[in-house]
Amino acid sequence: MAIDIAPLSGCRTHTQAFVSAMKYEAEIRGQQIGVEVERRGDRVVARVGPRDYDLEFFSPEEGVYTFFAGDQVFEAQVSRLDEASLRVQIGSRVLTTKLIDRKHRRSNVDSSIEGQQNLVAPMPGRVVSVLLKPGDEVAAGQGVVVVEAMKMQNEIKSPKSGRVVEVRVTEGETVKANQVLAVVE
Repeated sequence: MAIDIAPLSGCRTHTQAFVSAMKYEAEIRGQQIGVEVERRGDRVVARVGPRDYDLEFFSPEEGVYTFFAGDQVFEAQVSRLDEASLRVQIGSRVLTTKLIDRKHRRSNVDSSIEGQQNLVAPMPGRVVSVLLKPGDEVAAGQGVVVVEAMKMQNEIKSPKSGRVVEVRVTEGETVKANQVLAVVE
């Protein structure tokens, strides 16, 4: 199904006038789906599985996207759960998507990740809970810090098994997008 958007006059965007294209394989609800996305300034042309989309979009802040499809408007909130997983909320619908390494046909999350890994806030928010403290053992995919942003709680998970080396935030603290919350080795 193709969706063509007539240009909306006066639509302001925080996007740059450039073209970038990316191809992914994603696991959504247990199914692997091919995803191709090409950004053309304030438009995105995408193929998700068999469906084609051509949408105008506006991004008022990091991780928040407003899409225009004819006279319909959709807001998507996207946050990173770990190295390869995203949480996407469109209205009341929430999807968790895992990006797949196309070369090896496996998840990008690898418990044998070497070295220290920084766990970062996906968007500005407030620390609701610190689940682990320095010195605690952590499993790959285990929550370390919970951040509330835009009335949603995001559990920031470790991308690898190891030990929490450092926790740089406290409960109630306000954090910025991409701020390091904790370090795991």
